[in-house]
Amino acid sequence: MQRQWDLSADVVVIGYGGAGAVAAISAHDLGAETLILEKQEGSSHVSNTQLSLGAILFPKTEPAAVALMKTAGRVNVERPDTLDVDEAIMRAWARYAVSNEEWLMKLGANGFAPMENPGRRANWPGLASVQVNHLAEPNGDRLYGDGLFALLHRSVMTRSINLAWGTPASGLIQDETGQVIGVSAEAAHGAIFVRAKRAVILACGGFEHNEVLLKTYLPIAPIAVGGASSNTGDGLRMAQAIGADLWHMAVMNGSFKMKFPDFPLAFEENFARGSFIAVDRRGRRFKAENELIGYSQFWNAVLFDTSTNSWPRIPVYYVFDEKRRRAGPIVFTEFGAAGPMALYSWSADNSAEIDRGWIRSGATLPSLAHEINVDAHNLIDEIDSINQAARNGADCPLGRPASSISPIDTPPFYAVPLWPGLNNTFGGPRRNADGQVLHVSGSAIPRLYCAGELGSIFVNYPQSGANLSECVAFGRIAGENAARLCPWTD
Repeated sequence: MQRQWDLSADVVVIGYGGAGAVAAISAHDLGAETLILEKQEGSSHVSNTQLSLGAILFPKTEPAAVALMKTAGRVNVERPDTLDVDEAIMRAWARYAVSNEEWLMKLGANGFAPMENPGRRANWPGLASVQVNHLAEPNGDRLYGDGLFALLHRSVMTRSINLAWGTPASGLIQDETGQVIGVSAEAAHGAIFVRAKRAVILACGGFEHNEVLLKTYLPIAPIAVGGASSNTGDGLRMAQAIGADLWHMAVMNGSFKMKFPDFPLAFEENFARGSFIAVDRRGRRFKAENELIGYSQFWNAVLFDTSTNSWPRIPVYYVFDEKRRRAGPIVFTEFGAAGPMALYSWSADNSAEIDRGWIRSGATLPSLAHEINVDAHNLIDEIDSINQAARNGADCPLGRPASSISPIDTPPFYAVPLWPGLNNTFGGPRRNADGQVLHVSGSAIPRLYCAGELGSIFVNYPQSGANLSECVAFGRIAGENAARLCPWTD
């Protein structure tokens, strides 16, 4: 039976974030007529790339990139035998990750500015040969995620790539041989069918705003999500419906975040140098490195206590004094929900958030401890330890460096609950080195590709910038390979 198609293109890209934009540009530049379907309206469009820090990991050499991936692709970073990414995928990512910088320059990037603190793990192979950079303004100032997406969006617009806003995809259409030949979607006037003459690319993000999937695949609840609210697992659902295999469903990228009931997204805490600590529900510190817990090992810090049958670190409390309150916003305003996307305007001295009840306060440390229901003796003991180290210019217990601390001694004192936080999920359809989606049988599903955080190759997130590095690399891989296919015929 011959189907009636409402729209048609060589390559149909589902989702307009960083990976979708890169895939569309790459397919177009190889001569493929390309169409992007985006569920959000253009006037309110927000992607994870726009909300992100905007840092990109650039390996200097392919061998260094492969060496890094041989750790980042393990279920257990200490066990080489738990590697879950094959050699071909590692080499494909390495080849494209090394050339991502040149590719972005050809799009019109002005240059790059090194990231100040990329969260480097010196003991991971390959990291010594990796740079983590932001795009830069002509004057050298760094750009964050909104600046990176602006570059990609300009590139899409100058190529006159077709972009259908407010058109959520609802399913993948296969012919009798199993190849993906189109997409069903919802437009303003009702259901439509979109023909993909060469291929479909799934680039519609993760499932961080799907409560059912979070509870199914991730080990902790509640989870505070800082990623785009449109990421509800659409691509995962569509791929599963035609038999796609899944991988890396429990992998995440996140840290403790501030989440308040009357605002939809979580905020990224700004752990700058200053008068603060992070304590658990007992009032005890538990981690150094500026109290920041991030990346894949984040879950390991939020452990269930079998002796008390409790989660002692859900929530954690960010405790600070009046000096820190006046020093500037306690959340990042360069990116995220309080960043340039202007989803929320955080006050310069945190006073508006105190008035909203987001930040709790106490005239004394005992009164603050009572306010947040932690052990006052433990809290005072931890702060005394920090203060003594700060005044002596020494590292404090748990190895927090002296350069990151100052005394917490100026009342009133403040606290904000921090919840297990998620930037984005990584799980989704299993892919191969060409970006093709794999069936549960192990074979590639013909004419179906994926890119970005949907089915990411990472099992352990190595450091800042890896997410966008893969987004650009596999966006390019999927777009190029999709464009090279010969069109199918009726």
